[in-house]
Amino acid sequence: MAKDYETADGSRIAPLGEVDDFEVAEGYPDVRGWRVDSADGVEIGKVHELLVDLDAMRTRYLDVRLTNEVAAAPEDRDVLVPIGAANVQQDHDVVRIPLTAERVGLLPPYLHGPVTREDEYEVRRHFTFGRAAAAGAVAAPAEAASAARESRDFYDNEAYDDRRFFTSRQATKVSDAPGDVSRSASESEVRVPLQADDSVVVKRGENGQDEIIIRRPRSDERSAT
Repeated sequence: MAKDYETADGSRIAPLGEVDDFEVAEGYPDVRGWRVDSADGVEIGKVHELLVDLDAMRTRYLDVRLTNEVAAAPEDRDVLVPIGAANVQQDHDVVRIPLTAERVGLLPPYLHGPVTREDEYEVRRHFTFGRAAAAGAVAAPAEAASAARESRDFYDNEAYDDRRFFTSRQATKVSDAPGDVSRSASESEVRVPLQADDSVVVKRGENGQDEIIIRRPRSDERSAT
């Protein structure tokens, strides 16, 4: 990596383009460069980059570069959107997020440096609802960050569920039958159906070939959830 993205609180969030061993898995859309619309149908910018959790090997955020109108500034301004809070529009290369254009303008700027847990808590506050969000809205920033650091399930929230974002486009590319594996006519491709709690990562192997890793929770982990 070009930079050291580990923070004092243990977060390791890095731009996908700066991580040599990772790329978007085959069959999943690479949304970088796609238009981003707000909940009220306003074009607010484009996906500039994906931010990945280096420990969990999961996509955590979209780095969205805002239009000058939404940013209310002449220079570039980027913001972070939790991956599970957004969704891909069917049949269009468009990403939609659940905030109005006015509320998008209130998101904290992403300065392309290390992302601390305090930064993440502030972003999450804009995209989560209910008692947790209400509590975060009135908590002092230092207290909120401390609570988030101590929580082991910070990402155990649908706003960070990357399957919610990616599944809609890739679902038609795999078999729906559990346990079924389909091959293309040329026998050069193997398509494995994904379960709801699977995660997919592509890593560059030592031989230079891409390795597709499917992480599937053990049965005891699944039952615990």
